[in-house]
Amino acid sequence: MTREFLGNSFFYSSVLLSQLLIFNHLNIFGYVSPFVYLIIFIHYKTSYNKTILIFLGFITGLIIDLSLQTYGCHTFATITICYLRNWIEKYSFGVNSNLPNAMIKGTKLINRFMFFGLIIVIHSLIYFSLIFFNIEILGSIIFNTLVNSIVTFIMIWLISQLISNK
Repeated sequence: MTREFLGNSFFYSSVLLSQLLIFNHLNIFGYVSPFVYLIIFIHYKTSYNKTILIFLGFITGLIIDLSLQTYGCHTFATITICYLRNWIEKYSFGVNSNLPNAMIKGTKLINRFMFFGLIIVIHSLIYFSLIFFNIEILGSIIFNTLVNSIVTFIMIWLISQLISNK
């Protein structure tokens, strides 16, 4: 077992446990529960295997769906994000997308904002579209997506800054 694998396993476990035990029960404004577990997919290194990323997305979504009883909505949204992550990364960072730490060092702040934001907004849009699953309440889907994305973005950005400044 390498030190990097143990560190990644600890990071994954601690983020998932904090999502399950803290953030799922945290209702900001009465209805917003931030999806802090998305930080796992944001900080996944580009040098790692993409198949493992999709499998990790499936397992993470499944665990959260089983704990919240959301009928596969988290699983579908996380698998989609993991599948689209390579495209989002190339769109956000351009030529720097192949670097292992591109999102943390050496890029403009706007590129990192775009990367974080796209992952969070796409995930939230898919999740709330599946939760409501009714085109007649499109306004509620968009409103919940925007509010939840903003709160999730702020939480993930703060946690990322704490992690990267160690």
